[in-house]
Amino acid sequence: MNIKWIARLYGCFFYEAIIQVALWFLITLFILISLGEGNTINPSLLGFFLWLSSGIYFIYSWVNGGQTLAMRAWKLKLLPPKNFKLTFFIYRYILASIGLFIFLSFYLFILFGGKKYIHDMILKSRIICTRTY
Repeated sequence: MNIKWIARLYGCFFYEAIIQVALWFLITLFILISLGEGNTINPSLLGFFLWLSSGIYFIYSWVNGGQTLAMRAWKLKLLPPKNFKLTFFIYRYILASIGLFIFLSFYLFILFGGKKYIHDMILKSRIICTRTY
């Protein structure tokens, strides 16, 4: 397994985490401002809104060009299987979320010899490098 490829995937993963934290701060601020002073929101409901906002960001990015902001920075692109539909991107986001909740299992697979994320293996998609040398 190419160490540069692993570094590129995990660099993108951590860059994506930074973008998500910033997005979550903005969504939380918007929700708190819209609720008004003295009102609170159920933490589970807030968590659902944050997860949903991340899903909208990822799915929109993948549908429109196959790259998120972090993927553009790291020169990576998602190639879905042939004859894919919008549901492919929704399934990919749900599977990636499940992988995060199961102790990063879908993401640690690459360190132990896998060539791609488990959710990409399941959905038969690929991530390619778009860098031109």
